[in-house]
Amino acid sequence: MIFTSIIKNNTRNIEKNIEKLNTEILKLNKELFNAEMDYIYLSSPDKLEKKISTFNKKKYSTYDFSRIFLSTEEFINFSSKQTKK
Repeated sequence: MIFTSIIKNNTRNIEKNIEKLNTEILKLNKELFNAEMDYIYLSSPDKLEKKISTFNKKKYSTYDFSRIFLSTEEFINFSSKQTKK
């Protein structure tokens, strides 16, 4: 009887921990999605040009379009290709 009670309490604690971790994972996934959307939006060449022109009147040099990535996966693929060379 005591053994069953101990197992039941331990199981309940583990389930609570799993629920907390699942909630944390959902929050982190949402933050990752938002960060990816911000990255895609902000790395668009047209958007960057507009932001730079309104931000300051300093002269900025252009950036090679091949170095602007639409997603983090593209950046990771590009980085892994460079390291293999």
